[in-house]
Parts: sequence; C-alpha cells; structure tokens
Amino acid sequence: MSKIDPHDRIELTGPWAGFGFQAGHMFTPEGHQLEPCDMTWWSLTCNIAREWRLMMAEAAPRTSAARKASTTAKSSVIYLAEALRIRQERRSGVREPGSDAETSNVVYMSRGPRPRQRV
Repeated sequence: MSKIDPHDRIELTGPWAGFGFQAGHMFTPEGHQLEPCDMTWWSLTCNIAREWRLMMAEAAPRTSAARKASTTAKSSVIYLAEALRIRQERRSGVREPGSDAETSNVVYMSRGPRPRQRV
C-alpha cells in the first residue's frame, strides 16, 4: 500500500483537469487556492447557476409578441430575464418597432444623502 504525502501536489484528470490538491488546499486551473471553508457554498452556487441557465434558455426563443404580452399582463411574478432585457433596451435607447415617439435623453439628477442635522 502506498502512502500519499499531503504536501505533494496531486493533479486531477479528466473533466477536472487543471484542478488539484496540495497541503490540504484545493487549487484551480487559474492558480487560485481554495480553503476548505470556501467550498461550503458550492451547492448554492451550482443551484443559482442552473436556475440562471434555465431562465436564459426559456427567454431566448420568445417572439416580440410574446414579450409584449408578458410585459403588459398583470402578474405578481417578475421574470428577471425580461426585466434585464427591458432595462438594457431603455439604457441603449432601443424602441419598439412601429413606435413614432423619440427616445428621451433626459438624465434625472438626485441630490444624494442628506447631511446629519443636530436636534
């Protein structure tokens, strides 16, 4: 039986190529070192990534008519992909086809936080 020295670098192979272990830490292909406590949130991160992929896949094939219907319908559900698309269109000045109104170039100014006042 061979013994593994925990201070030796152990490289992973296959789909994990580039990752490895050395001195009780995991390292990434980019050279980042991960502490054991850094890995406690991987399940949550993977679930968020999976939901994001599903959300983007659902939003991709929609037609403009379906987009209009989803934005005008009353609903308590907010579709993040739609909200991000609408925000991006507003920022870039993209208009709906057939709309005769010009886009506004108005910039709304805000004063910022108020200073503390003595009582």
